[in-house]
Amino acid sequence: MLIYFIGPGGAGKTTIANLISKKFKFICCDLDHYFMQTEGDISQYILMNGYRKYALRNIQLFKELQAQFDINKITIIVCSSGFMTYPEDLDQNYHELKGEIENHIFTFLVLSSLDLEMCVQTILSRQMNRTYLNPVIESEELKIRARFKIYTGFKCRAILTDRSPDIVADNFIKIFDDLLLEKKK
Repeated sequence: MLIYFIGPGGAGKTTIANLISKKFKFICCDLDHYFMQTEGDISQYILMNGYRKYALRNIQLFKELQAQFDINKITIIVCSSGFMTYPEDLDQNYHELKGEIENHIFTFLVLSSLDLEMCVQTILSRQMNRTYLNPVIESEELKIRARFKIYTGFKCRAILTDRSPDIVADNFIKIFDDLLLEKKK
């Protein structure tokens, strides 16, 4: 069974997925980590090849991760921050893939808050501490604001990371269990 975590960088997707994986023995696959294992540093890849080529490669790697999962195990795929915000014409199958993820019963939008200003401030503080990103505060803020509108427009359930990671993980499991019961009906 696949679970998808989507949302902006710094929202807590990987932190929560890793914690859930440890506490509840789920498998966790982070698309960014998979990209780095396969292609190397993401910033360098984008610098050398451009964002469009990065996005295309990221879609290919996502499909690889999807194909590798064991249907008898619960697997969380943590999508890259921009994965659901790529241009619709990027790949002939991207629109369909994006719709599949958005409408999947076990897709969760991970955000620090549903309030734009609170979300921007929390994510900015998290992103600016990630020196490996070489973040520039102005461009990070613009990216967060633009993607917030896109992400909050999706039909999936939201998980807010405004509490301790343990509480967020436990709340996620309650929601997940309820959805499993609903699905069995």
